[in-house]
Formats: sequence, C-alpha cells, structure tokens
Amino acid sequence: MDYDETLAPVAKFMTIRILLALSCENNWQLEGMDVKTVFLNGALEEQIYRKVPEGIAIPVTKNTNIYQPPMACQLIKAIYGLKQSPRAWYGRIHTFFQVQEFTRHDHDYGLFIHYEKQVILLLYVDDLVVAAPTRELIDWIREKLHEEFEMTDLGPMRNFVGLEITRKPRRKECSPFGESICTKGHPSS
Repeated sequence: MDYDETLAPVAKFMTIRILLALSCENNWQLEGMDVKTVFLNGALEEQIYRKVPEGIAIPVTKNTNIYQPPMACQLIKAIYGLKQSPRAWYGRIHTFFQVQEFTRHDHDYGLFIHYEKQVILLLYVDDLVVAAPTRELIDWIREKLHEEFEMTDLGPMRNFVGLEITRKPRRKECSPFGESICTKGHPSS
C-alpha cells in the first residue's frame, strides 16, 4: 500500500437511514458506542520516523551524565495527525470484527453484519451504532468491544453523526431530524 493512502471508511448516510428504518420496523435495540483515542489503537505497517519532541535526550554512552538529543525516533503506533492513522485504525477494527465473525458489506465498508446472531454494526470513524433484536446480543458485542478497546457506552441512540433520532417503539416510528423515515412499518418515500 502507498504510504500516502489515507482511508477512513465511514457508513454511508443511506445505510444509516436504512438501519434506522429496519430497527424501527422490527423493534430492534439500537445503541451507540464511542472508541476513546481511536487513532492510538492502530498499528503501523510502515517504518515511520519523526523529529524527536523538544526536551528529550539520551546518554552519549552507558553510565555517563552527558546527554545528546536524538536525531529521530521511530513510531511503533499510529498517532493523531499521521496520514496513515485512519487506515491503521480501520485495519485494526476490521480484523477485530472478522475475529468476531462479522462480515463487512461489499458496498459499504462501514457496515458489518453478524448473520448468525443478527447483529448489525455501523462504523463512523470512532462512533459505532449497534443494532440487534435483543439486549443480550447488544451486551455480547459490547462486552467484546470493551475487552479489546477503551469504549464509552452512549446508551440508546439519540443522535449519530449529526442526526437527532427520536424513536416511538409502540407506534413503530423513528425520526431523524424530526423527519419520519418509518411510520407504522412503512418507510416514507
């Protein structure tokens, strides 16, 4: 891969709307999660050297008090501001989802589906939407995510990437921005 390649697949807006409509129609649980310090979770594939931050020095020889500033340091993890960080993060989360037996959708790389358990995940850089028929299935993947990453549970979805989500499960209604996308089981046109 070209070191200049940057990649941060995010769920498509239409996929988000479809997931909201499916969750509404089937009365699925819909929860949000956030990955803390997302880009620090990625492993670099390339050797990358950076200028050493001011104030860092190393001993000239063993057992000496004479120090010199190092010329450069090699990064062993992705950091914020590095062009490769989004790609490194996506590679890590994609591998995690594969281990958990999720399948990445061919047309939306931010959509992952566990067909056997009926769990759907949407990834938008560091934000996740988890949809499943039961609370137990949400708890299953939430626990797995917490074992691997430092996460914040956001609870039932109230907003996602700027969408304010209002749900009325008894009426099978779900509305982003107050615009109904699913009312009484029928997607709006």
